[in-house]
Amino acid sequence: MGHDQRFVFESVQDAGSIRKYLEAVMEGLDKGRLVVATGTEEFVLEPAGLLNFTVKARRRGGEGRLSLTVTWKCPEDEAPRSGETLSIKA
Repeated sequence: MGHDQRFVFESVQDAGSIRKYLEAVMEGLDKGRLVVATGTEEFVLEPAGLLNFTVKARRRGGEGRLSLTVTWKCPEDEAPRSGETLSIKA
């Protein structure tokens, strides 16, 4: 079975910079491959099939928040692939 992997990056950006990141995400979704990286770490995602898309917005105490989430199922590396045969031995 696969193991959990996580990439986290936080920073303060202006709207123009964030727009460029969002455009890159859109391009990656079109291509079926997203690569996020910092100087020391690279993380590759391959969204495919139907994607779940969630939008959350909140305003509280003078602060606004917009959260966009895209999720999908990843095939397990160890799962039998179509056309492969199963072997069970005792």
